[in-house]
Amino acid sequence: MPTATPELSPAPQKPSEAPRAPKQLSDGDAIFLSMETPASGGHVGALMLLEPLADGSFDFERLRSHIESRIALIPRFSWKLQSVPLGADLPYWVEAPEFDPRDHIIRTAIPAPGTMKQLTELVARLHAQPMDRSRPLWEVWCIEGLEHGRVAVYQKSHHCLVDGSGGVGLGEVMADLTPDATAPPFVPAEFNEAPPIAPSVLDLASRALRNAANRPVRLANHLSRGARQWVESLGEQADHDDVERLPFNRNIGRRRSIATASIELERVLDLKKHFDVKVNDVVLEIVGSAVNRWLRDQGDKSNPPIHALCPISTRTGEGLGNEITNMTVSLATELADPADRLRKIHQNSSTAKEGVEKGSFDWMATLGESFAPGAAEWLMKVADIAGDLSPLPGNFVVSNVRATPVPLYMAGARIASIMPLSMLTVGQGLNFTVVSYCDHIDVGILVDPELVPDPWQLAEHLAAALEELEAAAEGVIHQTR
Repeated sequence: MPTATPELSPAPQKPSEAPRAPKQLSDGDAIFLSMETPASGGHVGALMLLEPLADGSFDFERLRSHIESRIALIPRFSWKLQSVPLGADLPYWVEAPEFDPRDHIIRTAIPAPGTMKQLTELVARLHAQPMDRSRPLWEVWCIEGLEHGRVAVYQKSHHCLVDGSGGVGLGEVMADLTPDATAPPFVPAEFNEAPPIAPSVLDLASRALRNAANRPVRLANHLSRGARQWVESLGEQADHDDVERLPFNRNIGRRRSIATASIELERVLDLKKHFDVKVNDVVLEIVGSAVNRWLRDQGDKSNPPIHALCPISTRTGEGLGNEITNMTVSLATELADPADRLRKIHQNSSTAKEGVEKGSFDWMATLGESFAPGAAEWLMKVADIAGDLSPLPGNFVVSNVRATPVPLYMAGARIASIMPLSMLTVGQGLNFTVVSYCDHIDVGILVDPELVPDPWQLAEHLAAALEELEAAAEGVIHQTR
């Protein structure tokens, strides 16, 4: 492996020509602040395993200098939030005085030679901690002591700072295509934002009044859309069932547990091609089957209906803000044959996506666009207290993010895997987040350990579910010969 030291100075970047002005969070960004409760943060993360350099030149100082130089290319990572009094309006971004990226890059270790389970136990504790809103909303933890000489990097940022699509772009800025890269990284134009200025009292008042005047109209539109969708569903002959509560659909606590899994991408692509479905359909079938197996472990052999809540990007242009909606997909667990389940999931997913394109009711958009942040936070807390009485849009979230098909490097070390970690929300103590990287699909499983004591059982069931689906594909092939 080449041993040349990468160029760590920030790449030259043309300052943004946009005039400086107050920068208020969008509804889509601010909703992730409002969704936070004492037991549930609004941040997401990624756990990366790095293969160190063979010559021993890779160390914490090298990694920290690399991260520091790349963070300097992304202005918003030096901003913090300024809230509006009483939560009457959306917060603003302002520059953080005396910002020092080194305060956000932390070194720690597990007892060597640390295993993957020991690593995820530490990361689960870090992921359970809420972020400090008085400072820029990101952290990077460099974790040493892993077996085989590996180093882990756990990156944590608030969902209001950057969405999933923007996070992929962020990863491209943080990483290189070669271990001895000397050229500056490509920085997407949307990352080069003009620094915001603090809003004046007049800014706060005028924008708050304008936004307050628009919210009742938005609420009426959302409720009208929801009522129309409900009426249309009454006349449909398609299968329709409500989201029933499963053991992990209870009030969540503050603790977290994590498990990880990796699936060969080629196996998933073979199934996609064989059944003429989407990659996401195959992922949903494997996840649904794994959860159903876990339910049987708990003594529930009824094959209850399972629904996944799947985020969909609605981004049409540039920007780092959140532009997403959600669709609920039934995972067809009433069907015994995995091939039949996959075909039904494909049908259900296509129907749900068509509904989104037509403008189906979205509870997140309704909450974010129709209520002031203070009111939205209050509603989330009421839903948390209400427990089983609060609405449940899905049993758990399955989020699928595409990364890159080629290997990436950080400070010269190869990134072996990227395990994504998302967030738990009210009534959902289980989350699957999936990233396609190189020749494999990495899965991060986040749970409340009071509701799912051992998430590694789910990781094992993912492998079994994949084998079951492959066996079903072989059966179909033999039947058609």
